[in-house]
Amino acid sequence: MLNLLPREDKFIKMIMELEAHANQSCRLLKVMVELKAEAKAIEDASEGIRRSKREAKKILEIITQEICRTLITPFDREDIQEFAVTLYHIPKLIDKITVRLLTHNMHPYKGDFNKFVEIIERQAEAMSAVILELSGKLNSKTVNAKAAILHELEDQGDVVLGQLIASSFSEIEDVRELILRKDIYEMLEDVTDQYRDAANVALQIILKHS
Repeated sequence: MLNLLPREDKFIKMIMELEAHANQSCRLLKVMVELKAEAKAIEDASEGIRRSKREAKKILEIITQEICRTLITPFDREDIQEFAVTLYHIPKLIDKITVRLLTHNMHPYKGDFNKFVEIIERQAEAMSAVILELSGKLNSKTVNAKAAILHELEDQGDVVLGQLIASSFSEIEDVRELILRKDIYEMLEDVTDQYRDAANVALQIILKHS
């Protein structure tokens, strides 16, 4: 009988909005770490990242409330909640990175930050395709392929993290800058982890509903 009742599509729409804010944060982060970015562009990008985080937090709060109020959800409640929380962590982390960059006046060193941003951009693109599938026919082959890409990119992030930390300790003598850069590298790698974790939730959903 429950299968005959109408399901709420509002959760899919809110998940797509969360993903859009995460992607917007990724695009603006690229501006933040450009070597030749002007001060006005950096200021606008940082404000855009803060705005994306605020809007994503509002959506997460609504999802949490609506999960408790809705009789029939498109996917299991715990999966919706986990997916939403994971996606929210992306703009949240990027906002933290932005604050560190601005507070300590950190600038790219030999393109170090961009190495992570390139990976994150590709993850954002793959995640868009995953969520599009979840809003449609639940094509398991497509989701599996995109999830594999997200996992591979996260592995690349681990490699980049190790390389950057090693090169920093061999090339940078200022202890304060070493600590700050290591902290930012680890937060950037954590963004790649969040995209991987979101892919894992998507796979759980596919296995349960395809």
